[in-house]
Amino acid sequence: MKYVAAIDVGGTSIKAALVSEALGVITTSTAPTPQNDPSGLMTARALAAILSELELVHHVSAIGFAVPGALDEEHGISRWTGNLGWRELPIKELVSREVNLPVAFGHDVRSGALAELRSGAAKDFQQSIFIPIGTGIAAALIIDGKIRSSDGYAGEIGHLNVGHDIPCVCGLSGCLETISSASAISREYEKRTGFAISTKEILGRIRSDDHAWQVWEQAIAYLAVALEDLITILAPEAIIFGGGLSQAGAALIEPLQAILSERLTFQRMPQLLIAHYGVNAGTIGCAIMALDLLAKETA
Repeated sequence: MKYVAAIDVGGTSIKAALVSEALGVITTSTAPTPQNDPSGLMTARALAAILSELELVHHVSAIGFAVPGALDEEHGISRWTGNLGWRELPIKELVSREVNLPVAFGHDVRSGALAELRSGAAKDFQQSIFIPIGTGIAAALIIDGKIRSSDGYAGEIGHLNVGHDIPCVCGLSGCLETISSASAISREYEKRTGFAISTKEILGRIRSDDHAWQVWEQAIAYLAVALEDLITILAPEAIIFGGGLSQAGAALIEPLQAILSERLTFQRMPQLLIAHYGVNAGTIGCAIMALDLLAKETA
């Protein structure tokens, strides 16, 4: 039995797991994502430290890791990852230097889509969109049963202008992720109340706290604006939500369904679903990438 290290690097935290060939999660680990790390070196070393921890349980045969942003996946380069401050960074090479193992590299959102397409909520659809919502927002576009990346540029829906004036790390204002991401919801709640609490806590208060409800309602409304555009352009059969905000379940799906039912006229109404692998979709996708790499090397 072979085991791989699956490491999903997010804007706030790094989620990792030791995964078997059968996609069984043996053990997990989390660590904060290094901040103020434009060289990427601290992040590469953090991944190496996580690998050492996982190898205490089983020998690891390969690593699959994913990062956010606009990527050149073929050459292992982060062209631009706004939440981590990376530009034209050869992150795969940096990680490969720190670990003496085969390394598979990909986009965090497309890795999550890979898991959902292989054995999750997207497996029964030819046309779908996978949208994890966490520190940022992006999408993986599944068209004709394949994940399409357009040389790594496609799917950055967090930077769709949805019509507000909040500035974004990309240099513009009005971006979806500055108002509808988990981090944006927490920031807005703190701005209104003076209290810094997690998005999970805010969700727990939406029935009893007017500020929590208003912040959530605003985030959903702007998310619906972006979804309407995506539905009109791509006509997905399903939209699948992952990331931390997917844990809201019906509190996410039902208001979006209501808004879109009013807004869509001739467009196909997609099924709105929660990811089968939930917040772990990206991690499972990283494991699949690593296992695919091993299979290719031994073919």
